[in-house]
Amino acid sequence: MSANKLNVSVISPEKILYKGEVDSLVVPGNEGFFGILPNHAPLVAVLGIGVLEIRKGEKLKILSVEGGFIEVKDNSISILTDHGALKEDIDLQAEQKNLAEVEKLPPSDSKNLLLQKAKTRILVASR
Repeated sequence: MSANKLNVSVISPEKILYKGEVDSLVVPGNEGFFGILPNHAPLVAVLGIGVLEIRKGEKLKILSVEGGFIEVKDNSISILTDHGALKEDIDLQAEQKNLAEVEKLPPSDSKNLLLQKAKTRILVASR
């Protein structure tokens, strides 16, 4: 691996979502988004619900992640997410239908969480 590249693995309980060398990441941390470039300081952080951007050259890979953890050490990055999906694996119409169903639920913390997850998947699918 080149010293100016990051070796990234994004893993959910269902499957390996991404594995490869990249130039940079933008990660949805629990306290907000943060970027990672080669030679980043060692880090362990909690993921929030949001959009994960993986950049390799001019190509941008976009995923939704719904919680989990990230570990950065020696240009090696492991992202373990509770649930995640690649942009190309998200069915926009199904997610819009899901959002409409969630919006009908009575107000609660779980409804807010479901709304955030559905809106994130729609955002990723729409990009």
